[in-house]
Amino acid sequence: MTNLLEVEGLDVRFSGLHALRDVSLTLMPGQIMAVIGPNGAGKTTLFNAISGYVRPSAGSVRLRGHDVARLSPHSIAEHGIRRTFQNGGLFPALTVLENVLTGLHAQTEGSIIDVILGRKQALASEREMITNARALLALMQMEHMADTRAGDLSGGQQRIVEIVRTVASEPPVLLLDEPAVGLSPLARDQMMDIINRMAGEKGVGILLIEHAVELVMAGADRIMVMAAGQRIAEGTPAEIREDRAVLEAYLGHA
Repeated sequence: MTNLLEVEGLDVRFSGLHALRDVSLTLMPGQIMAVIGPNGAGKTTLFNAISGYVRPSAGSVRLRGHDVARLSPHSIAEHGIRRTFQNGGLFPALTVLENVLTGLHAQTEGSIIDVILGRKQALASEREMITNARALLALMQMEHMADTRAGDLSGGQQRIVEIVRTVASEPPVLLLDEPAVGLSPLARDQMMDIINRMAGEKGVGILLIEHAVELVMAGADRIMVMAAGQRIAEGTPAEIREDRAVLEAYLGHA
């Protein structure tokens, strides 16, 4: 299978700090890769460099062969690399369905004026967009909450809606920054089940940062371990469990 995302030799420097050192990874369609490591390992800097919020000093980020490493975050998102952040950003006064529709807005034919004036093409596009949004909510087992205000949801439910909204634009690559943070063990398992469903049913390539090691061991296809801005190991969950460098640098024993 052809690689979807290829990160090669990524370096990031902040004044005298060498935040990322020669980091490389590949991601295929429908694959889930988790990035783990202690605080300060460079995980968020890696995400910021891939998504354009930090400009790398060296290296490349190729999406389907096209280097996007030095484009703006907006341009990178338009190319198809979307991300979530730890602190959400839903519109609390809007319903769940309306929040998801904001993620589909760019795919709507015609302007909002066309919709207001009742022009047929715009109205047909609007109906299709609502149908697509409801289908996504059903995929994430949230359809029954479509008319609930986002501000009335629990933290875990809001996180799911944010992911649904991000996926609504059908990005080939999704970067999830600690999607299970603050959730109960049961809710974390449900979140990982949703992530697996997105990869398996939608073919989205997913790169995620997660501190819950046992969660990614059970749900990720591959795991990359970072420490001090470098990749120290990469492999299947079974391989990572047995990697001596990981045991010493991250899991705390050899």
